[in-house]
Formats: sequence, structure tokens, C-alpha cells
Amino acid sequence: MRITLDTNVLVSAFISKTGHSARVLDIVLTLEDLELVLSEEIIQEFIRVMSRDELLVRFDYSPANVEERANLIRKSARIVSLKSKFKIVREDPTDNVVLNTAHDGKCEFIVSGDHHLLDLKTFKGISVFTPRQMLDLLSKRFGRFVLSKAKRGTRDR
Repeated sequence: MRITLDTNVLVSAFISKTGHSARVLDIVLTLEDLELVLSEEIIQEFIRVMSRDELLVRFDYSPANVEERANLIRKSARIVSLKSKFKIVREDPTDNVVLNTAHDGKCEFIVSGDHHLLDLKTFKGISVFTPRQMLDLLSKRFGRFVLSKAKRGTRDR
């Protein structure tokens, strides 16, 4: 099962290590039946967001910590080169990167907290879920392992 995580999910996973986003990332990286599919564009957005002064100060990160996390993500994910140029989300064109990544990576799922993407529900046969919805699906498919990890977190992202 191939899954693309939106930048907001990646950021949430690193900021709140007990939230749903962190659980999804942990499970996707742990189970062999799951594959994290990203693009360099998503990773660069992750770096830009995590490098904002207010986040660096608030969460006590350095630019080197951000780069280290980005490199860990790169090593753990299948990185696709974007070929598609879909322009579905007009209100926030940067959201189209997530759609194009999932499409070019032949994903079954996008996990996002962004209402522009969630409002689509599906895109070219790819389901768009919140982190909580993804945990629910994973728990149905993979049972106890996912449930035990999901119960540790209580936040929606």
C-alpha cells in the first residue's frame, strides 16, 4: 500500500510525537506492506516550514536538526520525480504538489490535515484521509499492532 503524507502531517509528526500524524508516520515506516511515497518538493516544503523562526524557537530546533530530519525522511521514503502537472486546488496551488506526488507514485492514499485536499475525498482513484481516518483504516487491515500504537496518541494530528 503506497501512501503520500502531506507536509502538514510530516510537520505535525515531528512537533507532536504522540499525535495521530506521528503514529501514521511511525506505522508507515514500520510495516513492510506500506510504502511512504514523497517528492523532493514535499521535503523542501517540510524544510521551509520547519525552518520558520517561530518553530525553531518554540520547539528548540536548529536548522541542522531540520536538515537531519529531512534526510531521515528521504532515506525512509520512495522519492518520485514529478511529471504530472495537475492543477486541481486553485485556492492553494502548493497543494497540487501532494496530488501530483501521489499520482506519480501510484499511491492509494493521501494523508492530510488540509481542508482543500480533504474536501476532494478522492483524486484519480486516490483516497484522501485525515491522520485519524488513516489510523482507523490501518487498524482494520493490520489489527493489534496499529491499535497499540494508535492508542498512545490522543491528538487528531
